[in-house]
Amino acid sequence: MVRCALRVARKWCLTPLWVLPLLFPGCGSATYPEARCKEALREIALKEYKIPHIEVEFSGTTLGVFLPLDHLFAADLKTALISGKVTDMESLFQPTEEAVNKVEDILFSMARVMLSTDKKIEFYFLQATDIEKSGMDLTFMGQIDDLKRVRFWDIPRSEYRKRIIHDLRMNRAAIWHRPVRHFFRDLNEAALGDIQTRYFLKTSQAKWTREFFFADAQGAPLRNGRAKWTLLETKSIPIQDNEVVVYAKAEAAPQNPKDIGVKPQRMEYLFQISTVGDTEKIRRIIPLAYLEDKTTVPDFTFTREMIAKSLPQWEAEFKTPNITMGDFLARQLTRRFQAFASENERIYNTFESVKLVVRFELQPKPHFIFNAAAPLRGTHASAYVPGQGVHEDVLYFWDLVAREFVEVLHSYGFQDYKSMEFQLFQDGKLLTWTATREDLDLFRHKRKSLKDILVLSVAQS
Repeated sequence: MVRCALRVARKWCLTPLWVLPLLFPGCGSATYPEARCKEALREIALKEYKIPHIEVEFSGTTLGVFLPLDHLFAADLKTALISGKVTDMESLFQPTEEAVNKVEDILFSMARVMLSTDKKIEFYFLQATDIEKSGMDLTFMGQIDDLKRVRFWDIPRSEYRKRIIHDLRMNRAAIWHRPVRHFFRDLNEAALGDIQTRYFLKTSQAKWTREFFFADAQGAPLRNGRAKWTLLETKSIPIQDNEVVVYAKAEAAPQNPKDIGVKPQRMEYLFQISTVGDTEKIRRIIPLAYLEDKTTVPDFTFTREMIAKSLPQWEAEFKTPNITMGDFLARQLTRRFQAFASENERIYNTFESVKLVVRFELQPKPHFIFNAAAPLRGTHASAYVPGQGVHEDVLYFWDLVAREFVEVLHSYGFQDYKSMEFQLFQDGKLLTWTATREDLDLFRHKRKSLKDILVLSVAQS
């Protein structure tokens, strides 16, 4: 399913990425100073594209943007899958026209800021999340220098497309937080009777109307709330099967600026959420301040101290990764290798299936590791036989991998690594063939073959 989605993602998302940098002339000064980068992106999104909410953050030298969407895909995934009539998986992941436009608009905005700022930005990360329907993330990761290089035709567009890392994945937190988002939306829009029915059916009005500003100064209930709520932060943690606790920080401000009875303030709550199938329901709402009095909620196992210590580890809908060059290259190479493994006729006919990953490790010295689960098709032959060496088809595959590896790293000018390792698990042993960076450079210049530069080591797995 994910591979189908990624093929769809390639069709509609990559063209705008290589078009964007071509539209911007060189800038001699910083149009967007470092201090205004975040604000500028939010302003562009709102004023020029009518996108009211994005989150912008930096992690190291990575610019990250979170784009929440009500609908990412045109099809209703749940209904389509339950029907059992799906014959084309790719059709399920066709994005809506609105989602396409918003993603392109935000990518365009990011390129504008990145290419015209004095802040050091080396990578960008965009996460578009369907927060209402599927809970799926569509993410894009790229390097700022690649934007500049394709802009000046230093690399072709086809190569630039390969350098963008995109992924599709499930965002559990987006699903868990959905009823909390609806709750605060209803506080702003719904009438007292509807809120009572939806969230406080077994709770008297007196117990909640003051807390959420649905009461006047004397405590009498009001039809509509006096506060305008803004949800600032949500995090969650599963505590048992079908039950999640969601932390929410929200800001309450007066709906009417003249209402002096409502002072702007930030408040924290815990929501107990039950999850049954694809339905989430709020079971209990606990103001965090109430946890100071442990007798108030005797059956609740969390304390303020526990929450304060553990909250950084709770799941969030969005977090910008601190991308480093080694990790970026490892991710990119994984995608490149998987692509030609699926497209190369000899590899397809030789191996039953190919699942591979490239990792960049810093210890004991910086090095890349290539690991592939690729059983030989229709044969009892082993990938490696002592005294005979590596199977010729495995060596053919590795040769393609190594050739792509050295060309990509040479293009990036990346030399902060010592070796590349090819790993196989066989007969309870971890077999590792290592090629040093110096030997790989000789391989790139075709002065040595891959077979000549690999050194084998064996370890018990």
